[in-house]
Amino acid sequence: MVLKMRIGIVLHGPEIVDAGSAQRIIGIFKLKHDIVVKLGGTMGRTAVLDAGLEDLIDISQGLTPSETINALKDSIDLAILLNQGKTPETGKQFGRIVASKLEDSAPFIHIESPGHGGKIIYYSPGAKKCAEYVKGILGCHDNYDLPIESGSPLPPDVRIDGDTIIRRIAGAFPGENIRLNGIIMGTATQPGPEIVCKGGRVVELRGGLIKLHGIEKLRNRKIDLFTAKVKTGNIRRTRHRARIKKAPSQSPGKTVAMIDHCAESTFELIKGANLVITVGDDTTAIAADILARLGIPVIGITDGDLDCILEDAIVPSGSAIIRVREGFDDIVGKEIFEKLMEGEQKVLLESNGLLDRVLALAEKYIVKIKYY
Repeated sequence: MVLKMRIGIVLHGPEIVDAGSAQRIIGIFKLKHDIVVKLGGTMGRTAVLDAGLEDLIDISQGLTPSETINALKDSIDLAILLNQGKTPETGKQFGRIVASKLEDSAPFIHIESPGHGGKIIYYSPGAKKCAEYVKGILGCHDNYDLPIESGSPLPPDVRIDGDTIIRRIAGAFPGENIRLNGIIMGTATQPGPEIVCKGGRVVELRGGLIKLHGIEKLRNRKIDLFTAKVKTGNIRRTRHRARIKKAPSQSPGKTVAMIDHCAESTFELIKGANLVITVGDDTTAIAADILARLGIPVIGITDGDLDCILEDAIVPSGSAIIRVREGFDDIVGKEIFEKLMEGEQKVLLESNGLLDRVLALAEKYIVKIKYY
């Protein structure tokens, strides 16, 4: 007989939620054990909102899966990662990286692509019995009789060659964009492209085409390839139905937040905001799609340089997307940040005439404006 355990279930990415597997597996474990369920990452949190599961899955913290498990380690008996990767191999690669970053903690089990012929994976000999127990629980339910596999922790594929640091990107397909710490830095032209850095700066993308605009944005950031977040391809690949929230009525004053080429931090940056100014095409598309779920309108500054990492993006009602001449979105964004936001990421401003003030700063660069 197995005693009731405290199980921490950590979800990664929107696919496991969109597929319905997350809700079903959480329900299975909830019948027998005390559970805490958390999710990190931007689009995964959006998927939770679309599924109406925010009361079941905690999306309040923007931590990575390994950070979440490390934070839970003293309060749980077993940690389970639920993931559905782009392919089974990329999913397993992700699980290995998570395992490599865990501190001494409760046993760790990885359930990969449970509804798509997936696996239950353990990464240390001591976790094998836990994997067998998880298999037994899930095997009683249709579609979840999954094989067990032993894996080994694997840090990001980084090597050092003199003063050069090189990181290979596993699971990148030709034609997919490559994002480094949230910035689109290029496009893969071959499987397994490599990012090359010297002195904390990107100097080459082997097996890929560099996007100069993205590299310019990374110039002022020191890159640690051992810890950097590297992602590829579309950020939400599964079918879903958006759960849109109506924008609140106008108020005399409102808290305005600004997101400049860092859409993956949207949830953290917009806390308490009534309106958000976004800079960059993909940033505007991603942030607007998220904010539509929260009923927060945006004023977007774009220049037509869209990489389409999110298809069928939604724009909240009450929004305005301002298209400026190519290459001038950053210039307009800087003007807004300095003159309207007074150098702050979040400020309290009068709502009357706010859009007009933004338009006045962008006036000489405007190509067109679209209202929603």
